[in-house]
Amino acid sequence: MSKDLSPLKVSIQIMAKAPVAGLAKTRLIPALGAEGAARLAKKMLGKILQDSVALITDVQESYLFSVNLWMTPSPDSPSWLSVNIPTGINLHSQRGDDLGERMSYAAAQGLTNADAIILVGSDCPEINATVLHQAAMALYDYDACLIPSADGGYALLGLRRHEPRLFADIPWSTNKVAELTRQRLLECGMTFSEFYFVHDIDEAEDLIHLPSEWPESKFGNTAV
Repeated sequence: MSKDLSPLKVSIQIMAKAPVAGLAKTRLIPALGAEGAARLAKKMLGKILQDSVALITDVQESYLFSVNLWMTPSPDSPSWLSVNIPTGINLHSQRGDDLGERMSYAAAQGLTNADAIILVGSDCPEINATVLHQAAMALYDYDACLIPSADGGYALLGLRRHEPRLFADIPWSTNKVAELTRQRLLECGMTFSEFYFVHDIDEAEDLIHLPSEWPESKFGNTAV
């Protein structure tokens, strides 16, 4: 990469729900219980926050990273009191009636003061600082980048420009999400790089894809 290029301003946009028992990761309750599912949601959120903040403090001559946490409920809700949010993260309330509208709003806002944005959730521990950095590298050469998930969705979407069509009329939480997003990218005339697929932690059988040192991972061997 040429050293005379200006640093790429990359805004990481994390979409997250408060890890409240009975509301967070409800499909994991049969395996972990309501409190256990909430604890895992909190742990996964903490990991992506720490991995993202690591890019702010790791000085890169080619990148300038910022991190934004888009929260539901709002940042001032007592639901967030138990979450340790690292210094340096900008906090926002999610805006929109469905996931597509909320992601579209976050993308548009992020691109007002950055060259590129990286949209991620908080339920895929395979997305770490290295992966986030690789996504930023891809956005030097492409309009977008995509990391699909094994369930047919995606765990990360990087963009150099905002295209509302990428988020409208998508059947979220189905196995058509990544396929339709690829089609929309092409329809919008956007070049994109696609990475290897990863695993969202949504169902009991997904627990096996947690880091092996996490105690919740053992439930993935038997819970179906």
